[in-house]
Parts: sequence; structure tokens; C-alpha cells
Amino acid sequence: MLNLSEYSTLPLQPFGICIMPIAVNTKLSLSRDIILYLVRAHKIVLFRGFNSFSKIEFRQYANTLGQLLEWEFGAVMEMKVSENPKNYLFTEAHVPFHWDGAFHKEPQYLLFNCIEPPLPNSGGETLFADTESICKTLALDQQMFWGKLTLKYKTEKIVHYGGNIEVPLIQQHPDKAVPILRFAEPVAKDLLNPVEVSVVGFDRRTSDELISNLAARCYDQQFCYVHRWQDDDLLLADNFSLLHARNAFAKISPRHLRRIQILN
Repeated sequence: MLNLSEYSTLPLQPFGICIMPIAVNTKLSLSRDIILYLVRAHKIVLFRGFNSFSKIEFRQYANTLGQLLEWEFGAVMEMKVSENPKNYLFTEAHVPFHWDGAFHKEPQYLLFNCIEPPLPNSGGETLFADTESICKTLALDQQMFWGKLTLKYKTEKIVHYGGNIEVPLIQQHPDKAVPILRFAEPVAKDLLNPVEVSVVGFDRRTSDELISNLAARCYDQQFCYVHRWQDDDLLLADNFSLLHARNAFAKISPRHLRRIQILN
């Protein structure tokens, strides 16, 4: 039986769970089995109010959860606005919904640590869309139609990913064997490293309409959790059940996250 008596818990809306220590100066010490159980059940697990991690400690902690995905920059990505960005991720622009690993290896979990949150009312929130729940709400004929769709993605490899891929829209979660969506919004051509998206076998107008309808589902408040970062937040998300995005900055603000991708 799961025992979280040493912690206080709070449900997030519309999904997810927040876990906080009862005592001050508490180090996160839940076992891997409990944490992975929680993320399977809730899709997002937010740890708030625990002792902060150094960069080395963050990586060491991630190693206890599974195999880390290594890139040319290492396992830890420093996510903050750059003076000379090569990708829209490092600008103040809106980041459309996507899943990590589409053009490379798909990690099962995403682990984020907030080093410096955005200023209040300045934007920069991270959005998560629950595609499991989206699939559950589909009428049978719509699920059958979506199940036949394949999306084509194309982007130039400027940073650590890129290429041309074709991906079935509806797939199965590798652990839960339930339907999920593999969908990413187009990235506008006026942004760095744009991404073209189309639905295979449809004309441009119909393809754009289908993509617009898919995006609208992701932003629907019954499926979309908006995370407003606080100092030292540690957030673990299921990269298969969820898509994620980021609100644009409404004004100039610091925002520094660290991210690690966990393969399994």
C-alpha cells in the first residue's frame, strides 16, 4: 500500500499531483518504485518545497529513476533565453505543443528542475496536454478516423535534432496499452528552426483544418495543465501520455530550468 504520511499532497487540475514535505529542510527520499507509480497514475508529479539540487545532484537524482538520454551537450539541458539562440526553445516566443524525441529517441519521462522562475505575470508557463484523456473522449467513429491518420514532420537539423518523419497520430502507451496521441503543432517559419507539419494524403486546406482541430483539443482547459514555476520545483512528466508547450513571455523576465530526459 502506498504510504505518503510524511508528505502533504495536493491534486493538480485537471490532472497531476503535488507532493510537499511536512517538515522544513527535507530532502526528497521517495523510492523509485513509488515515484514511477505516481507518475503512471497521475502523469505529472510535482515535488515542491524540498531542498534544492545542484546540477550534479540533479543528474545523480535522475540516475536513480532510470537510464538517461545523453546528447552532445550531456544529459542536462539548460533551458533559458539565449543571446544568440539557434532554436526557438531558447527565445521568449511561444513554444507549440510537441513531444520530446520525435526526431531521435523517445524518452519515457521528462524531469525538470526550476533554478529561477519567471517573474509574476510575465508568462513562461509550461503547458501539458493529457492525450490519454483526449482519446477517451473521442466518439468511436472519430477514434477510427484519427486512427487512420499519419502526420508528416519536417525540420532542418540545426541543433541536436531534425529530419523528416511520418508518425501515426494514435499510438499505444508502452506501459498502459491505452491510446495516446503523437502530435506536434507546426513551428512558424518566422521562428528559429521551423517545423512543417502536414497530414499525409490530404490537401493543404484539409490538412491545416485537421491540425488546427488537434491543437484546439490540446489547449482545451479540461485536458491542459498550466504549470507556473516556483523556486526549486522538481517536476516529473510522462512523455508518452502528455504533450508539452510553453507560453510566450509577456515581458522580459528570467526563466531558468534544467531538463533531463529519462529513457525508461
